Amino acid sequence: MAQATAAAVTAGTRQTVIVVGHARLPQSLAPRDASPVVSVELEVDVTSGDIVGIAARAVPELGSKLLATIMIGRNIAEGPWLAVEEVRRRYICPSQKAVCTAIANAFEAYQRYRQVA
Repeated sequence: MAQATAAAVTAGTRQTVIVVGHARLPQSLAPRDASPVVSVELEVDVTSGDIVGIAARAVPELGSKLLATIMIGRNIAEGPWLAVEEVRRRYICPSQKAVCTAIANAFEAYQRYRQVA
C-alpha cells in the first residue's frame, strides 16, 4: 500500500514544504533486515512550486543522483507524469515501478497540502 505525507520547513528566507511519497518494493527485492518501502522526499518552495531538494530511501546512490538530476528544478504544479516518464526511460531496475509510484505519491501529498494550506 502506498502513502504520502507533508511537513512545512523554513530554510533561510525561503519557505519550503517537504512532501513524501512511499511505495512498496517488489517482494523479491525487499530486504530482510530493513523496510520493504521506497521513500521519495521532495522539498518544494511554496511560493514558486519549484522542487529544490530530493532524498530517496531504498534507492542506490547512482539512482538517487539521477532522481536529483531529473527532479530538482521542476515545478511541482506541472504534475508528476513527465518526471515519472523520464525515470522510466533512464532508471532501469526492478524497483523502477516502486520509485515512480513514490514520486507520484509525493506529488499527490503536495496537492493535499495545498488544499489545506
